[in-house]
Amino acid sequence: MALIEVFLGAIIKVIFDKLASVDLKKLARSEGLDTQLKRWSQVLSLIQVVLDDAEDKQNMRIAVKHWLDDLQDLAYDMDDVIDEFSTEACRRRLLEAQGSTSKVRKVKIPSCCTKFSVKDYKFNRNMAPKVDEITRRLESLKEQINILHLVETVAKRPNKTRDRLPSTSLVESYVYGRENDKEELLKLLLSNESSDDKVVVIPIVGMGGIGKTTLAQMVYNDDRVNKFFDSKAWACVSDDFDIFGVTKTILKAITAGGCDYEDLNMVQVKLSEALTRKRFLIVLDDVWNEKYEDWDILCRPFLVGSSGSKIIVTTRNHRVASVVSSTAGYSLKELTDDDSLCLLARHALGRTNFDRYPNLEGIGRSIVRKCKNLPLAVKTLGGLLRARSTPDEWTDILNSEIWEIKEDQSDILPALRLSYYHLPAHLKPCFAYCSIFPKDYEFDKYELVLLWMAEGFIEESKASELMEDIGDNYFKELLMRSFFQQSSSTSSRFVMHDLINDLARYVAGDFCSRLTDDLEENIKCTILDKVRYASFTSSGYGATQKFKTLQKAKHLRSFLPLPIFVKYEGLPFYIAKKVVAELLLELRYSRVLSFSGYAISDLPNSIGELIHLRYLNLSGTWLKLLPESLSNLCNLQTLRLSNCRELINLPVGIRKLINLRHLENSNTSQLCKMPSGIDQLTSLQTLSKVVVSKHGGFRLNDLGNLSLLAGSLAILELQNVTNVQEARDANLKNKRDLDNIVLAWNSEYDDSLSKVLQQDLLEALRPYTNLTSLEIEFYRGDKFSSWVGDSSFTKLVKVSLRGCTYCKCLPSLGQLPALKDLSIQSMLGVKAVGTEFCGKDCSWEFSFPSLESLTFNDMPQWEEWTCLSSAGENECHFPLLRKLCISCCPELKSIPVLHLPSLSELKLKQCSLGIAKCFHNLTSLYKLEFRQIIGLASLEDVFKQFPSGLEDITLHECRQLKNLWGSSNTINVVQLKSLVVSECSQLSSLEELGVLPTLKYLEIKGCSALQSLPTLSGLNTLQISRCSALSCLPMEKLLLPQLRNLEIWQCQKLNLTPEIVIEDTSTSIERLEIVGCPYLNLRTMLGSVYCFASLRSLYISDCDHHLDQLPSPSSEYLSLDRCKNVSYLPSGLGRLRSLFPQGDFPPSLKFLHIGAGENLQLKPLSEWGLNRLTYLESFSICSGYPELESFSGSGDDGLALLPPTLRSVAIGDLPNLKSLSTFLRGLTALQYLHIFNCPKLGSLPKESLRNPLQTLLIYQCPLLEKRCLMDRGDYWPVIEEIPLVRIGSDGIR
Repeated sequence: MALIEVFLGAIIKVIFDKLASVDLKKLARSEGLDTQLKRWSQVLSLIQVVLDDAEDKQNMRIAVKHWLDDLQDLAYDMDDVIDEFSTEACRRRLLEAQGSTSKVRKVKIPSCCTKFSVKDYKFNRNMAPKVDEITRRLESLKEQINILHLVETVAKRPNKTRDRLPSTSLVESYVYGRENDKEELLKLLLSNESSDDKVVVIPIVGMGGIGKTTLAQMVYNDDRVNKFFDSKAWACVSDDFDIFGVTKTILKAITAGGCDYEDLNMVQVKLSEALTRKRFLIVLDDVWNEKYEDWDILCRPFLVGSSGSKIIVTTRNHRVASVVSSTAGYSLKELTDDDSLCLLARHALGRTNFDRYPNLEGIGRSIVRKCKNLPLAVKTLGGLLRARSTPDEWTDILNSEIWEIKEDQSDILPALRLSYYHLPAHLKPCFAYCSIFPKDYEFDKYELVLLWMAEGFIEESKASELMEDIGDNYFKELLMRSFFQQSSSTSSRFVMHDLINDLARYVAGDFCSRLTDDLEENIKCTILDKVRYASFTSSGYGATQKFKTLQKAKHLRSFLPLPIFVKYEGLPFYIAKKVVAELLLELRYSRVLSFSGYAISDLPNSIGELIHLRYLNLSGTWLKLLPESLSNLCNLQTLRLSNCRELINLPVGIRKLINLRHLENSNTSQLCKMPSGIDQLTSLQTLSKVVVSKHGGFRLNDLGNLSLLAGSLAILELQNVTNVQEARDANLKNKRDLDNIVLAWNSEYDDSLSKVLQQDLLEALRPYTNLTSLEIEFYRGDKFSSWVGDSSFTKLVKVSLRGCTYCKCLPSLGQLPALKDLSIQSMLGVKAVGTEFCGKDCSWEFSFPSLESLTFNDMPQWEEWTCLSSAGENECHFPLLRKLCISCCPELKSIPVLHLPSLSELKLKQCSLGIAKCFHNLTSLYKLEFRQIIGLASLEDVFKQFPSGLEDITLHECRQLKNLWGSSNTINVVQLKSLVVSECSQLSSLEELGVLPTLKYLEIKGCSALQSLPTLSGLNTLQISRCSALSCLPMEKLLLPQLRNLEIWQCQKLNLTPEIVIEDTSTSIERLEIVGCPYLNLRTMLGSVYCFASLRSLYISDCDHHLDQLPSPSSEYLSLDRCKNVSYLPSGLGRLRSLFPQGDFPPSLKFLHIGAGENLQLKPLSEWGLNRLTYLESFSICSGYPELESFSGSGDDGLALLPPTLRSVAIGDLPNLKSLSTFLRGLTALQYLHIFNCPKLGSLPKESLRNPLQTLLIYQCPLLEKRCLMDRGDYWPVIEEIPLVRIGSDGIR
């Protein structure tokens, strides 16, 4: 059941605000509907005053509950209608503005006539019946107020949660996992350090039920505390901050006597006298009050205590902690898994462990994970389990929802709900909305605030405060009150504790829904007519049914696939074009709509009919064109287009999006032109990228109007600016909230513009000094402006200069105090780097004080790097530099002596050997990468003192490298864990590796002279490829007892003599790949097939040596490709089963690929016994049946050929195949079907093309392709809803 007040109060507030709009009133008068809208305000006011009474009575009277439900639905519908009025008013205002600036109209026409249009007439005709219907329903609800005896509530409402007993100072019977917390808190309590405060206040902060009171009880009763303090007192404050009552309780405890005073003054005087010159401890448990004045009054008697006096305050709210103490509170975290399990065992079984109940321990661990180690939840469920000792009874509790447990049996929900009731009214819908996030979902503050704005949960300030700033404060409030927690994995993201998530679902009720993968459960449990806010977790292909389910939620306001923002690099999600088009027709009331990460290449024009839309997320889609109808969405606040790599346009009418605040269009490389009119979007705060046009379109001076811009801004195509005044008018120097700026010219434009113009342009583009990141690309002036590197940019952390080909000197960047990341690339005119790089009046000892990463790349003319210290030496210090990369600088001959005490990563590429020899005393280095270092024969030639802490070495295309470090005794690499050597054609030996005890990863590629490898007993991964001279591996047996992964590719001479056996390794090896090793004796190498107990993946390809048995009865992945002499291939597969020692395919097999290659005949599939592989999910077969027309018959047990568990099937290179009916029969779980190079195949069983098929790929099958033509083929109606369809060379459909 939802708490109706959650969303209802917020919606009614929005309705009142909209009804008060001048534009809306004007429009209503013109349509003759103003009287009814006034009546709405009057009746809503009458209803609003009885809402509290209705809330209190709804649980006892079903009629009141129905009245509130009807009111909630009506409020949503009313808001939708009013929003249509507001949108129409906005549309007409835009038309008037357009008309007033038009130069076309020459004939004077009366204004009454110019305002009339067919659209206006249609609007009136559509809205009048809607208004009448709303009025009728509203009047009906008003009439029921008296019938239901609802009255105005004047007095303050009590908390709607059952009374809680006050806490006491006595410690509970059993406490686990708090000893460390207790000791940390005792250190603070028993400290006598001087402080500005006479009494030190120590807040203990944490969410409800985490054990704050228990921890306070533990320290309160500790013997050390009793000895340290003269007096102590405990007071349970709770949500009613009764200063008189609390003071009286403390006085009684301190004096151990009665207190008959009824006057606060007398009580405080007596308490002050009792505490004078005493060292005391006072615990104030469960404090909620945030008013500093109240706290100040309560604390006055405490100021007379002696040094060392302490007050402990327990609270759920970090804001309370900041009010009562100037120091950070002690944040209490959840228990560990093991401590939680002990606590559960104690309360459920009366024991500290599960030794006597081993069958319950696994379920118990699942229960504490369900409780997310919250002590109160663990204790409560333990109490429920106390009389239950069977696994079924424990499983019932595990599978129950927290809110389904009766409140007289549970303190969990009441304890958490108390936090909710203490929320201010404006925060309640914001919190409840978060119920659309699944458990453990990590959300971003910025993303969530945008969603709250779109849903109308953030009250616009009448002052100048931005909604985003108000939303930021809302978020911080919820964070301070422990509703949100910072993610442990990503500091910029946040999560909700599982039980807080449960609370959000409880208070949101049926209005919020998150769809799971169990579609039947979604349909059964979700009341779709009520759902207004919905989410689901996106998957590669599984969205179709979820989209269709949500089409039934006719009044949906939020349609939110998760995650909210999808990185472009990730795999896309697929959805059929038809499904998207149908969905948009149903989402007429949406405020929030996202297709982020979906492979959508077309957006239907109907998007322009979603007039209520405030938030549209198309980031990471495959869109090329945005429909012009998008510019009709005048309510749109946020348009997210980041990572739309194919996008080439924005709507020409974008100027009509007058409420747009955030236009995210970063990483849109094909967006090379932007329309004019963006300067009219004066509410814009986010504009990730602008492309300057030469004629028409966006002009640089358009930025001048956008005074609210914040965050990141990339200005591209600056060569199109021919007037410096445009740059001045852009007014970057006054845009205080921009912190990341990219200034880019086109890399390919001609050099007809003067260098002086370019210099003046860059000078005029000086940003405000709040900048944290600056990138300048392809600038064509011959020197940088003085502001680049100016020390006034005290917050500048990152600088990147790229492709500034005419600049001969680098700017003075050394005086930037906060600079951490500096990248200099493609500066083709720079021949020398000298003292100018440090900055004016700045020596190298004092330059770059914060630099952590330095990159020089692609500087073909650079010859010299000098820097004079104050002593006149050519040396420089980088005290914090961690990463240094010098790449593609072939002419660089000398660099200064570099003092790099913190350097951990060094990368050199296409540099001379002389430069490589310039690095000394690299005591912190752990990663070394040398690529194309000419003349490098051995690492011992480079380092006088080898970095002993090296863990990772990569050597690539060092053509003269003959050995790693030879026999030098000065080389110490005992810490080396990873070594990659590739394309080093003279490297003949790696014998040095035989003494490396910590080496875990070895990758050797393209080392054509390498003939052998040493024994490497500690390796986990060994990858060898394209080593044409390698003929043997170490010793007669490959002694690699820890090896997990072995890959050998394209080593044509391997295993001539001696024979290689890996059976001693076979107990640990998990993945084995042998590809293109024709002479490798697989039969001998694999040894005893019974030993491969850990092998899960086996891939053998293009290996000609005979093999009659394959290892491992527990393999999950098996691929055999073009292996001429594996026994199943010749002679009609007569000995297939003998490939495995158990006589059949491994029963655990999940993936099976068989590629027969040319001129090889496979045994009939019906004799393979594949239908008995109950775990098999993927099967592919290529070639092997040159004459086959149809897979006739069935499996050898009379069942289907393939198991019903299959989700993926690929079949191809069958030149005579005509039918797949038998082959695909019974595959009810099939999701992926790939058919290739079957030129005579003309039909497919239609039942295989229906749900749940999610991917259909057909290539080089001309008969089949013709039947799948879009809108024309007879298969198209069957396949058009499949999320991913690729037919022939036409790509995705």
